[in-house]
Amino acid sequence: MKRLRVAFETQFASGMPTGLGVYAQKLARALAERSDVDLVELRDANYDVWRFDRRVYWDQVRVPLLARASRADIVHFTGGTLPLRAPHPCVLTLHDLAWLHGAVNGRLHSRLYFSTIQKRLARQADMIATDTDVARSDIMENLQLPPSRVAVTGAGVDDSWFETPRAPQDPPLLLSVGTVEERKDLITAVRALAALPAFRLVSAGPQTPYAKKVLRVAADLALGERVEILGFVDDATLRSLYSRASALLFPSLYEGFGLPPLQALAAGLPVVTSDLPVVREVLGDCAFFASPGDPASFADAVRTAATSNAVVRDLVERGRTQARRFTWSRVAERTMNLYREVLR
Repeated sequence: MKRLRVAFETQFASGMPTGLGVYAQKLARALAERSDVDLVELRDANYDVWRFDRRVYWDQVRVPLLARASRADIVHFTGGTLPLRAPHPCVLTLHDLAWLHGAVNGRLHSRLYFSTIQKRLARQADMIATDTDVARSDIMENLQLPPSRVAVTGAGVDDSWFETPRAPQDPPLLLSVGTVEERKDLITAVRALAALPAFRLVSAGPQTPYAKKVLRVAADLALGERVEILGFVDDATLRSLYSRASALLFPSLYEGFGLPPLQALAAGLPVVTSDLPVVREVLGDCAFFASPGDPASFADAVRTAATSNAVVRDLVERGRTQARRFTWSRVAERTMNLYREVLR
């Protein structure tokens, strides 16, 4: 079989990678390990895209030039955005439509670019890849695309997460992982903590101005040192937190996939999460579900999740089995099938 030359955008794995970067990095690695792929990374390690003007320059000028210079058979854009004049054939990964749904706060120019303009540009992709059936339905409806133009290729969890040692600390630690922004709703976790006097809450993930709101709420509730927002942490620190935590809190209001709770399942950590259709799709019945935005519901779920009994131990074991369904090699296989379909 002919090796495909694939130009693959990995720029978002630079600096402080969020879910975009983890996806790009891990999928690029899985593709590069295949015998039927010649992978060309579209990346400049010295360029910072985490500022609006730099991001637009990357999207509209830099990455299209790199893509055309790659002489690839197909180009895969992984950041959810496309150039005005996208090279073809091309695939676009859209994890979610958070900007379009107003789930991300930003200045007017950011909202205009990431929702209004990119909504139109995304329709130029020869194929859109996404993580879940829930996200696929959302994309087809809001971008008015036929089923043949949107495919579920998924996301994965590294094998190393299954080797995470469990050493819950005392006093018990509740962990929240992800960008500290409005749609992740860390404030609900803080308010739940007020009803859980034995616990501490630690947040790990890049910060936005929303973090200050979270800390003000914590101060108003007199939670003091029981709430800690670490910001972005390296992999070693993150794995240590998963090891020491008693449960992962995931109070998000909107998701396209939800990687942190899947990592928690792999690590044998009980998960307390918002009851969202997309999270149900990924985690199955292997988590404790709470009503979105309801601190009392989250507090009740934490009390159950932190109890070491047969029910919780069984759920944790089933969670590991569930997580093993999500591998990057399977994502790479589905992605390759997508490339071949586009090229046909």
